[in-house]
Amino acid sequence: MWWRVMTRGSLVFGFQVTRFVILFVERAGSTYLTTALRSHPGVLALTEKLSVLRQEGKGVADQLQWTKDFLTPPLVGRHRAIGFKTKLVDVLDPGGFARILRQCNCRIIKLRRHNAVKGVVSTLNARRQWQVSGNWNLLSESTRQSAFVVNPEEFDSLLWEREKLDRDLEHYVEHLQLPTLTLFYEDLLLNEQAFVRQTLAFLGSRDRPLPGITLKNTGDDLRQAILNFDELRRRYAGTRYESMFDEVLVPG
Repeated sequence: MWWRVMTRGSLVFGFQVTRFVILFVERAGSTYLTTALRSHPGVLALTEKLSVLRQEGKGVADQLQWTKDFLTPPLVGRHRAIGFKTKLVDVLDPGGFARILRQCNCRIIKLRRHNAVKGVVSTLNARRQWQVSGNWNLLSESTRQSAFVVNPEEFDSLLWEREKLDRDLEHYVEHLQLPTLTLFYEDLLLNEQAFVRQTLAFLGSRDRPLPGITLKNTGDDLRQAILNFDELRRRYAGTRYESMFDEVLVPG
């Protein structure tokens, strides 16, 4: 009888809880997805706690202990799925972190972008957004930034860095050998609710419309976002990046 009461009250046994981690390279929709999941009554989704611990001067042991504690659900709780997001570069002990994820049979949500060029432009624009609003993401149209000039040398460096981070993430997730859902930012642009619905299905949570709080920071047409667009595009003529400058998935 008590089990039936708990079920009707939407309580969940600890062994029924799905544990998950969102691994990503910046500017891939992680904040949108995390805030959307957080609005689901059956999902507990936290932001970048490992980054916060680093900023507080905490070390490897603190990160690993927090991860283990968080991914250990109570005997009975209200969340069908619990998880958090982190960049791989913020994990101080990738090997120890991987062991905990395997012990918890964690599910991995890997966020990527097909278009590395737009990822770099978004990073540059996010820095401008931070200087104006104190937030890396656009939360209000009142702080939207206008088109800007991109420093070509800085762009080169950030593009190389992003490509390396993408390769490192692919390699790490592959070796985790855990259930993995790969999502691309471009799919989020084309259909937000399908993007979230796919995630909820992967987590075993009931489907429902979920709003994210972030707005798209950089227009999808880079000609409208970069004042020296032609100059920058010419630097990559004949490379696989050239077509990335021209891609427009969401006109206007």
